[in-house]
Amino acid sequence: MQEEYVILVNEKDEVIGYMPKMAAHEKALLHRAFSVFIFNDKGELLLQQRAAHKYHSPRLWTNTVCSHQRKNEDNITAGKRRLIEEMGLTTKLKEVFHFIYKTPFDNGLTEHELDHVMIGFSNTNPVINPDEVMAYKWENLDNIAKSIQKNPQQYTEWFKIIFKNSLHHLKQELDKHFLLNPIKFKPIFKEKPWGGNKLKTILNKDIPSNKTGESWEISALPKNLSVVQEGYFKGRNLLELIQKYKASFVGKKNYKKYGDNFPLLIKYIDAADDLSIQVHPDDNMAQKLHKSFGKNELWHIIQADENACLYVGFKKGITKDDYIKHLNNGNLLPIINRIPVKPGDNFYIPAGTLHAIGKGVLLAEVQQTSDITYRIFDWNRNGLDGKQRELHTDEALLVLDFDAKIDKKTESRIETSSFKIDMLELNQNFSQDISNLDSFIILMNTEGEFEINGCSFQKGETLLLPAIASKLEITTLQKGHILKIYQ
Repeated sequence: MQEEYVILVNEKDEVIGYMPKMAAHEKALLHRAFSVFIFNDKGELLLQQRAAHKYHSPRLWTNTVCSHQRKNEDNITAGKRRLIEEMGLTTKLKEVFHFIYKTPFDNGLTEHELDHVMIGFSNTNPVINPDEVMAYKWENLDNIAKSIQKNPQQYTEWFKIIFKNSLHHLKQELDKHFLLNPIKFKPIFKEKPWGGNKLKTILNKDIPSNKTGESWEISALPKNLSVVQEGYFKGRNLLELIQKYKASFVGKKNYKKYGDNFPLLIKYIDAADDLSIQVHPDDNMAQKLHKSFGKNELWHIIQADENACLYVGFKKGITKDDYIKHLNNGNLLPIINRIPVKPGDNFYIPAGTLHAIGKGVLLAEVQQTSDITYRIFDWNRNGLDGKQRELHTDEALLVLDFDAKIDKKTESRIETSSFKIDMLELNQNFSQDISNLDSFIILMNTEGEFEINGCSFQKGETLLLPAIASKLEITTLQKGHILKIYQ
């Protein structure tokens, strides 16, 4: 077999000649090399254990692939070639940095390399070439760093150097890659005296009981922080992600305005019975009384039983005195608008508007990050603890808008002071350049089956796409409807 040549270079990576590989190692001459790091969707690195007969570093663990470029072969082409030869894998590669190292071995040879480090992504297990590799495993970067510290003799020298000097580069590249992908959070379920089981029967959620009224899909409230359900960011909460990635996560204008606070709370609500008649304060009053955002919200009707309705606002001409009189008599219904609803209807409920979701309605709710509710009337029923829930009639009087209008939205793009929503009716694939949006995007799947930037998206699920993402690619597997929510 003809001996392989390596490319001799200076410290600027300029070619100065060619030499047989063994001779270059015997003379310790600087030559060009490459190292490939393949990660899966969990952010785990594919390691290989070098074959026992290798002329140096046999049986040691190292990165996925490492070798030398051939004459007139660029780094990426070389990396892809060797990835196939050693691991039987094919994927896109990206060069992220390079470094120079020099390491003598016990056999009299010396590795003196200008090493180009490339990364790629694959969830496919390798088919190893036994002439080159004796074993493989997927491992988390932090676990690898601990193992190197504990058992350094088990790893190749160049791999240890990369981890010592450049681990942060690898993590930065992983962050950039996974921030381009949708993030799925664990739902936070809320049992309510008016709750039911449609979150399970219609939206396919694993609810705790047949009194489950709400599924908080994305929340930054302190006692209800959403936690990532799967993938690279699994186990990290929404606040941690904002604090670390800042404008890359929420957008420049949002981070400037809200800092580490996330401005929206996203829910699915199942009303098996009428919700309490209530009202929410606006930003000024909520800040004054509660150090919180106010609560403007929008309801998108997903399903409604026959004769189901919403209660929104006072009938025309009703005054504060009329309201107090009916409140004291325990009979508010004659002065409140009752609105029949059907799937696809959208209603904007600004702060100050009297409202209640009626029995038999399943909806998606988009609102400001606030859990401040002034409960006015609760139908004289008991809560889950057997006691009647607290009312807030005095507070409600401070914020009620007796002239609030029914704001039914019919347009496909809804813009409010707190959020924007695009109603996407999809029966084919959808592609959009979002590089100039400067906002996170939240997607709620209310009907259908899709893939979002390659991520599975089932009915009843919610995804968040960080602001750094430049494209929104929706593959429609089953036609349906998505709420696209942004700032």
